[in-house]
Amino acid sequence: MKKINTLLIIFVLSLTFVSCKKKTFEPQPDPIENEDSIAVTSDSLSTLIVNVSGMKNTNGKLNIALYNNPDNFNKPELVYKELFLTLPGQSMTVTFDSIPAGTYAFALFHDENDNQILDQNFLNIPQEGFAFSNNSMGSFGPPTYNQAKFNIPKNSTVTQNISLRFF
Repeated sequence: MKKINTLLIIFVLSLTFVSCKKKTFEPQPDPIENEDSIAVTSDSLSTLIVNVSGMKNTNGKLNIALYNNPDNFNKPELVYKELFLTLPGQSMTVTFDSIPAGTYAFALFHDENDNQILDQNFLNIPQEGFAFSNNSMGSFGPPTYNQAKFNIPKNSTVTQNISLRFF
């Protein structure tokens, strides 16, 4: 029993899933590397499709944050693209169009009370369903970017099938 309590404490202390600060979400412009960058044309862009299942109800919204940089992963203020979507049912499909080829990872949660934060209990354990790309999970807390990353090739459609997790 002491070992389980110790593991729970370690988990809680290492849990850094999503910032609890409420913020206004505005689309972020795509970063410009430099003037010598190769222009991205519409015929070289790809599509990401995320099939999400496991919602317990249709209350609130689904928040999905797409990251294109390992240093920004799981930092809501540094998200590449973010969507807040009304739930049509207990599963849904989310589509990101016009995505440049590259390596990405995403985090999502079912914001049941539509307060734009992942609600947590007094031990910082999530009280709403959540998931990461590749259905990855960290040992004690969220996965790393390397665990959640996936590649989107040029001129392609990539599909991720994701199931929400609950504690």
